[in-house]
Amino acid sequence: MAAVNSKITLKLLIDARSHKVLFGEAGKDFIDFLFSLLTLPLGSVIKLLSPRTMIGSIGKLYQSVENLNEIYLVANRAKASLLQPEVSTSYVTNQLLLGTEATVMVPSVSSVELKYYLCNYCYKKVTTVRNTMCPSCKYAMVSDVAFVAPSGSASSVGAGNAGEGVGGFVKEVVTYMITDDLEVTPMSAISSITLVNRFIMKKDVQLEEKVVAVGMKEGLALLKASLDSPTALTDVFCQPNKKKAKPPS
Repeated sequence: MAAVNSKITLKLLIDARSHKVLFGEAGKDFIDFLFSLLTLPLGSVIKLLSPRTMIGSIGKLYQSVENLNEIYLVANRAKASLLQPEVSTSYVTNQLLLGTEATVMVPSVSSVELKYYLCNYCYKKVTTVRNTMCPSCKYAMVSDVAFVAPSGSASSVGAGNAGEGVGGFVKEVVTYMITDDLEVTPMSAISSITLVNRFIMKKDVQLEEKVVAVGMKEGLALLKASLDSPTALTDVFCQPNKKKAKPPS
């Protein structure tokens, strides 16, 4: 798992002449980050990228909620539920987007111990907050109990997969291939050779390997590019440096 403000290494095969990515090669950390983007609620995505940068009308919708006086909202409904919706902690373990005010990424649930408390009078109700009043018998629920995952469940299987990484989405022992439009597949010699051959059939192609570091800035750029571009990797990592225009003589 990537720590806060850390960098993830991504290896790219590019055409140095056209500044385009053929495909990328990455491990578990980067793939977990890409897949975790699918867990972000729409409101959180807009907040991360800024409503003014959003293509289409969704940014204006976000700003409408932001500017709306809360007297127009129903009771017990805060604007934060729309503007800053909570992200499920079930699988999100990558910290790449942490460190900003608008962050929505959260630590893995494996790092947070969840406790359960049983009503020690009727033994019918369980809560996660100690001293909660039992709705059946009105006694405080204070008895600690342990949750036992059934055999074959995701929790028990994950606990037994030593060496494959804890949390996230994909296994750690596999290398993955990412195309320019963010299609992810397990890396194989046949698929990579096929892509390379397809690429070198074009004239004036100069293949080059490029290793890039993906941090918070690049992560946000990838999130934005994934929403409005079919060439996300190229847009973020292979844009040629624009030469400054010479002043008129």
